[in-house]
Amino acid sequence: GEIIVAGLTHRKSQFQVSESDFRAVIEASGKRVTRKLEKYLSALGSIASAAPLLGLFGTVVGMIEIFGAQTPGAGNPAQLAHGISIALYNTALGLVIAIPSLVMWRYFKNRIDHFTLELEIAAERLVRHFYPGHKEK
Repeated sequence: GEIIVAGLTHRKSQFQVSESDFRAVIEASGKRVTRKLEKYLSALGSIASAAPLLGLFGTVVGMIEIFGAQTPGAGNPAQLAHGISIALYNTALGLVIAIPSLVMWRYFKNRIDHFTLELEIAAERLVRHFYPGHKEK
């Protein structure tokens, strides 16, 4: 809708609009619409990328706790188990956040690509409607 309104408004505001000017207005509007669709996509991708690293960080913290609990000549199995538990929980939590985030990022990226293609096709139809004798670029 925004793209069509931008094109029609530009065409109405000027008596004669060249095809190239009309296309430029349509393309600029299309870029704005696509940018709006992609607004939060990078944040979701960042979460999907950072979550496994945070899980790895928790694993390292658990391993540090394991080595810190070990003293020469005497090892406490309860502290060892606790450190391993911290490491595994953090790894699992990172994956529990990363996997759904990555799946949703790919889903939304695919939807935006689909919408962008639909916008391009609709914009080309609009240009051909107003400039029927001209060939596509």
